[in-house]
Amino acid sequence: MRSLPELQQAFAGALIDATRAPALSPMLRGAGPIERLGIYRGNLYGNATKALGGAYPVVRAIVGEEFFEGLAREYARAQPSRSGDLNACGDRLAEFVSEFPHTRDLPYLPDVARLEWLAHLAYYAADAPAFDPARLAAVPAERQAMLRPRLAPACALMESRWPLARIWEVHQPGFAGSIEVNLDSGPDRVLVHRPQWRAEVATLARGEFRFLAAARDGASLGEALRAAANADPAFDAGNALAPWVSLGAIVALD
Repeated sequence: MRSLPELQQAFAGALIDATRAPALSPMLRGAGPIERLGIYRGNLYGNATKALGGAYPVVRAIVGEEFFEGLAREYARAQPSRSGDLNACGDRLAEFVSEFPHTRDLPYLPDVARLEWLAHLAYYAADAPAFDPARLAAVPAERQAMLRPRLAPACALMESRWPLARIWEVHQPGFAGSIEVNLDSGPDRVLVHRPQWRAEVATLARGEFRFLAAARDGASLGEALRAAANADPAFDAGNALAPWVSLGAIVALD
């Protein structure tokens, strides 16, 4: 007789993979256990597809509804969720897509998926208090360069060889204009942030990206400014902080 953990593992395996259901059938009571498992399996994949579609609307739009449903099913079978929260079930889709044979003609798709997952995380990230200029004013000018800029929890940075911000833009609800995307116009450096209630994506100049990346990695204000200037001689150090404070990307100087 199998132990409870073994039975639970076998049941989970039969839900994910129909070929494993017959081995479990003798341990189940009642009529039609294979059919009943099939109903549960259908619900499992249906919920996974719905959750993935909510997290990856751009990927879904690019590949089409029918293809996305098949992709979601294959992903759910190969990468069973490790969390009871359906919002977390898509954390490995980009890696799965990068190895999925049926998306090889879309080489930019894994990076689009990575971007969408960052946007998904940004949507659910904790709110941050507004920047308090009085705290900065209380610090002597000669010490301000030693303060460490802190990014909002919803902020993330990403570099790609593909024009991610443009791909994101043309697939947003209500977008009006040409949907043409020049895939050779990369590379792109983007900021994912949530200025209000929804995640947004913005292209960054090289210096801006290095400044925010250094801040993300714990650099002081002076170190972040030097990193940005080294990366981009056109970087405007005198106006580096204010735009990101105004946007809510930098929420404190500690």
